[in-house]
Amino acid sequence: MGRRGVMAATALTLGLGAWWALGLQAAPSPDVVDAQRGHVRALEAELTGIDQEASAAASAHAEAQRHVADLRERIADTGEALRETRAAHAVAVKRLSDRLVAIYTGGEPPSLVEVLLTSGGLSAAVEAQSALESIGNADAALVTNLEANRDRLTRLGDELRTSREQAEADLAAATSRMAQLRGLLSDRRAVLDRARAGLDGLLAEQSRSAAARRASQRALRAAGARAERALLRRADPGSGPAAPAARAPAAPAPEAATSTPDPAASVSAALERIAQCESGGNPRAVSSNGLYFGKYQFSLGTWQGVGGQGNPADASEQEQDQRAAMLYARSGPAPWPVCGHQ
Repeated sequence: MGRRGVMAATALTLGLGAWWALGLQAAPSPDVVDAQRGHVRALEAELTGIDQEASAAASAHAEAQRHVADLRERIADTGEALRETRAAHAVAVKRLSDRLVAIYTGGEPPSLVEVLLTSGGLSAAVEAQSALESIGNADAALVTNLEANRDRLTRLGDELRTSREQAEADLAAATSRMAQLRGLLSDRRAVLDRARAGLDGLLAEQSRSAAARRASQRALRAAGARAERALLRRADPGSGPAAPAARAPAAPAPEAATSTPDPAASVSAALERIAQCESGGNPRAVSSNGLYFGKYQFSLGTWQGVGGQGNPADASEQEQDQRAAMLYARSGPAPWPVCGHQ
């Protein structure tokens, strides 16, 4: 290994020392973040289902209330009609009784001969007898109809009371179910809030770790450059009057080497700028038109073109970084016509 290789190795060693000296904490793995995100999505879906079921239970409860109120009103109407029918029946029975008493007060009902003799003629007698029979038949029919109506209203009232009992049981069941679902909804919302808070914490920790990693990378590059310059000064102290002049043409070479940007770091910085511009660094971002996904806003065709499977926003952030680096290595910033040139 030449002197430059020794110096580079020493610089790398010193740089790594600077890296570990920062005491970085490991970021949560993409699998952990994805698992927590999946847990949140599952809870959201469950909460949506419970909310829909609670809405249906509330509708059933309202319908049961209306049914019970309707039955109570019908029972009240039927009871009132039954009371009126019973009163009319009593009046009709009393009138019929009074007529019978008035007609037959004199003892035995008049015979046809008696009616004939008192009427003044056969025709008048027939008419008188028919009138008496008609009055009796009408009163009897009235009483019979009132009794039939009373019986019908009594049966209807019994049926309505039975229906009301069933409707009240249904209402009690709907009330209980609605209360149960509301309690479950409240509990699952609390669980969802905790899961979201946990996901926010993981994302914040991931963001802090990424920022610390970028800071450590900058510190690594700076420490390596300082170490290499220090080693160069130690190797060429510049003693003697002729030494500086003799080495003057070669002096810029080490500085040029240390000032030349690291290609990998340059690509990483470029991709970081692109991600911030495209999605704010959010690996689950989806464009407003639904055509671009993930941290780098891949289209599905571009994502598949660099070996991706499925939806880019569902892939881990590490995979998105790798495939973005592949795309950048192949096409440069061109796939990001706006953010790639900022």
